[in-house]
Order: sequence, then C-alpha cells, then structure tokens
Amino acid sequence: MCETIFDIKNIEGNFYNVASPESNVDSIINVIIADISSVKVRIDRGDRSFPASVATKIDHNMLKTKRRIVLQYKFYSSHIERAYTLAEQNIINGKQTAMELLNDMYCKSLEKYEIDSFEPDIVQVRQHADDIISDVIKQLRSFVYNSANATKYKEQVEIGLNVVVAHAFVECCVLENPNNATN
Repeated sequence: MCETIFDIKNIEGNFYNVASPESNVDSIINVIIADISSVKVRIDRGDRSFPASVATKIDHNMLKTKRRIVLQYKFYSSHIERAYTLAEQNIINGKQTAMELLNDMYCKSLEKYEIDSFEPDIVQVRQHADDIISDVIKQLRSFVYNSANATKYKEQVEIGLNVVVAHAFVECCVLENPNNATN
C-alpha cells in the first residue's frame, strides 16, 4: 500500500475553504423524496406482481438484480405521482425537469459503458442494464446529497432514490422503451 502525505506549512495568497455553490441550491427531486417519505405506505411483500407494461419493460431490458427497485416503486407509485403533481404546482415544469435530469444521468451512464446515447444498442443496454440502473442511482445520490434541501433521514433518501429511479424506468426515461424496439 502506498500513501502520500502532504505537510502544508504556509499558504500564500487567497485561500477559500467554503462549500461549492451547487450545494446551496434546492433540488426538485429532494422535494419529491421528502414528499414520498412523509406518507404512510402499506407494503405487501407477498404481492410481487407488476402491471403487464412494467413486466414487459423489465423483460425487454433484461433487468435482473434491480427488478427489486421496481417492486419498491409499486408500493409508492400513487404517492410519487401525487408528489410530482404537487411539485408541478410549486415549480414550473417540475416533473419534466426532474425527468430530463434522470434521462441525462441515464445517457451519461450509457456513455460510461461506451453505448451511444443517441441510438442505444439494445443488446449492449441489456448486457449492462443492472449496472446502468446502479450508476444512475449513484449519480442521483451524489446530486441529492449535494443539494441544499437534502432530506433529513438517510434511510428515506435511499428508498426515495430507488423509487424515483424506478419511476423514471417505468416512464421510460431510464433504460429503453419496448414500444420503440427494432429488435
């Protein structure tokens, strides 16, 4: 193991040790997470069925390990829609802006796997589908925690991240839409 140690004795000139300006800006997604984390949800672990269109999207993208976040989403689906409706009332284009951000994170993830984000190759997307979802969650986690209005409890944030990304999956902003399939 290698270790680098710096010993700074004297600093000359201007030195500013302050938080970056990005961390002083509120996030729409944090508003959504805060809203869905404040509702009472009845979770039925025995009900593992999905609507046909969601099951088709899961199969089309060959999602495996990250299917469980879609199950989490199922329990919060009506609440997240209500949260987006409330955000729309308070923030111009709130839902659209959040969906665009998530789609941008998806495109960045595609590019990490050297997949063309303009015309993604579904074979490559399927090969990396679970990793792409994990990467989008990772990007969103960083974004959320670096916003001024981060939700207070980490557990709520973690569930909220999964639910928001799964919602983006269901809305076809993350991974590919089977209705647009050419193969």
